[in-house]
Amino acid sequence: MENAKTPLLTIVIATKNREYYCIEAIKSILSLKSNKIELAVSDNSDSDLIKIFVESLIDIRLKYVYNNSLTSSIGNFNRALALATGEYVCVIGDDDGINPEIIDITNFALCNNLDAISGSMCANYRWEGTDAPNTLFTKMTGSTLTIVPFNGKAEFIDINSALYEFMNNGCTNYADYKLPRLYHGIVKRKILEEIKDETGEYFKGLSPDIYSSLSISNKINRYIFIDYPITIPGVCGASTSITEGQKKITSKKINDIPHLRYRGEYSWSTYVPRFYCVQTIWADSGFAALDEFKRYDLIKKFNRHSLYSKIILADLSLIKYLFKHIYDDCKSCDRNVIAEVFLTLIEYIKGYLSRNLFLRAKNRFLFIIGFKRLLILTEINNMTNAMDALSKLLKNRNINFQNNLSDVLNIQIQ
Repeated sequence: MENAKTPLLTIVIATKNREYYCIEAIKSILSLKSNKIELAVSDNSDSDLIKIFVESLIDIRLKYVYNNSLTSSIGNFNRALALATGEYVCVIGDDDGINPEIIDITNFALCNNLDAISGSMCANYRWEGTDAPNTLFTKMTGSTLTIVPFNGKAEFIDINSALYEFMNNGCTNYADYKLPRLYHGIVKRKILEEIKDETGEYFKGLSPDIYSSLSISNKINRYIFIDYPITIPGVCGASTSITEGQKKITSKKINDIPHLRYRGEYSWSTYVPRFYCVQTIWADSGFAALDEFKRYDLIKKFNRHSLYSKIILADLSLIKYLFKHIYDDCKSCDRNVIAEVFLTLIEYIKGYLSRNLFLRAKNRFLFIIGFKRLLILTEINNMTNAMDALSKLLKNRNINFQNNLSDVLNIQIQ
């Protein structure tokens, strides 16, 4: 392994009670033979299984802390990020992995003084045993690595324009707008330390991914998005995307949501309906960041009807909770209930036709006729195997992401 003083990149993981997946994530990352990478893990699990595993390792690149005290999810993420010493940082979940080329991408960022680089979520791993229901077009098979089309194109992003579009579309689904990401992206650690110095914490809100995305967006200038897999998002049976996004088994009451456990007093945004679903958690965390950085110009752009429509597009059973919110909101803000429902219905129809009908039908048609190729690799039993399979596929695709990144820098200079 190369000699290095300050690590180039720290991969950060906060984990609780998902010991098997976290151990597999640690194995996959430490299998890379490079001292340019550091792994920081904060373990808040009830058991000491991860601790026992870590104690069996001899690897100075791993920084691990075990603390099973009553800690909020956000508190555990803050603890994990405080361990990082790398020039850049990437946060992933305990069931996720990375593309080994993230080291080369981060080195490019360092050499060209970039604040952040994010990639597309085009390589996704599904662990065995998620028990997620099949969809109309997709069979939910475990131990699979799914690769959706990508082209390796890189581009500088106008962050303010992306933020305005994001708010006009309901302050949710932030990954659709090519915003900078700490979660599954890389960010200069200096920026994160500035955020902590300014606000008191790295993370606030309830969702670390969307909160950090918006806080970082208010601090950086040089940011590139590349249509290329930097990490491997994973999904297991305990993932929020399964328990809430697909199975929808969690209570909708604010006081019952897992994000608020051991959090203490928390002020839920008045702009966001007071019930639990993925969209409300994201929106509330987005507003937490915007309030923190006094981005009232963005708050004024918030399209509440778009948020409302996305909530019921994701889960129609939430309509009773949403209508109660609309009614109460109209009473307190002197709005017309009929007008609010009508505008929400318009957004719902637009969203249903564009995303749930036309887009899915178009993509399925393109897959069928071979214009779009969805690759599903089966019998991928763990994250190390997923990482190896992705590396082999990328080598065969022969996309020169280094040239693409260099080209977009040259265009900006011109």
